[in-house]
Amino acid sequence: MSVRNIVLIAAALLITVGTTFVARTWLASQRAQPATIVQQSVQPEGIKVLVAKVPLPTGVFVQEDQLRWQIWPDDDIPENYLTEEDVQPEDLYGAVVRRGFAAGEPITPKRVIRPGDRGFLAAVLRPGFRAIAIRVTATSGVSGLVFPGDRIDIILTHVITDRSGEDAIERRASETILENVRVLAIDQTVDEDTTQPTYASHFTLEVTPKQAEMLSVVRELGGLSISLRSLAKDEEELERLTSRHESAEDQELEEVDPERGNTHTWDTEVSRLVGLRSGRSGGNKKVVNITRGNEVQELRF
Repeated sequence: MSVRNIVLIAAALLITVGTTFVARTWLASQRAQPATIVQQSVQPEGIKVLVAKVPLPTGVFVQEDQLRWQIWPDDDIPENYLTEEDVQPEDLYGAVVRRGFAAGEPITPKRVIRPGDRGFLAAVLRPGFRAIAIRVTATSGVSGLVFPGDRIDIILTHVITDRSGEDAIERRASETILENVRVLAIDQTVDEDTTQPTYASHFTLEVTPKQAEMLSVVRELGGLSISLRSLAKDEEELERLTSRHESAEDQELEEVDPERGNTHTWDTEVSRLVGLRSGRSGGNKKVVNITRGNEVQELRF
């Protein structure tokens, strides 16, 4: 074999070895780069900032699972952003949003107002509505299970005297006065030493001016009870409530006042013994009550 051929073969081998080495080095660097990126994403650097987990429109109450922590670069945190050193998410539960937040937007103190802050009720109230307080007990207030933002019905139980017959008869009736009323605030507190709840004695409600007048009168007629409504939106019920409030034709046909409820229950519907006069003739007769406003006429058959 000539010297020239030997030189060419040696050069080819050197080129092959060099190319293989360069290719392996390049592939190793490309594989290491994604691993470095993954490692950096697992261990981010920054400070946790409180942000909205879901969109929070203006006027809503902040509830659980609506806030979360978001990592923020250390050198780019405005002073009005809330960090772990400033607040905990539960400190903002029950606060009202003054100006809405988009999902992922940082929470700022000036755009929320907490219970007890000046102007809290004014921020909660919708335009045209009023705030009014009613007295409740542990029983009538659903044993402390009502919270700000819930919606309730208000039930009145009172005594009506029937003077249509020979003898005056006291009749008891229960009726739904207001429906779907929003609770703005309650005065329930918890003693940190005993961990025993002190049940609310007053509810502050959001009502129309007419409903505020009705509640002022209703409190003098009898006892009030609270019925808690579901948070789930029943489309049929919403449609019914909307039609009652907005359709003048329905109001004329059903004689429904859009400012109040539309159900009632007499004592005779609850107990079969009410209305029976023991020891008198005719006690087993059928009794029909005819109601005209607050006047009750009793017919026996």
